[in-house]
Amino acid sequence: MNPTDAQLWAAGLGFVLPPVIAIVNQPRWSGAVRGLLMLAVAALVGLGTAYFNGDFDGKPVVTCMLLAAVAIGTSYYTVWKPSGIAPGIERATSTRAGTQAA
Repeated sequence: MNPTDAQLWAAGLGFVLPPVIAIVNQPRWSGAVRGLLMLAVAALVGLGTAYFNGDFDGKPVVTCMLLAAVAIGTSYYTVWKPSGIAPGIERATSTRAGTQAA
């Protein structure tokens, strides 16, 4: 099975979005809240990539959402968190001084 343009865009955007998500994330938030934010972003990425690539119907939209969610989670835990970039952004953009990233 060859991936569609929408699926490739969803995966690519998902890979680069964790630093952007880290701007909104706060170190004091629970894992559940952080996960819900990530899923909301993945849903928006999936909807947007499917819409702008003309695949906006049923299964392709869900596939794009799932690919974005997997790409965001995988890239966060394999690239952005170990490098310290995403946690550093979270600390720098925290609304409470002196908080530490979880």
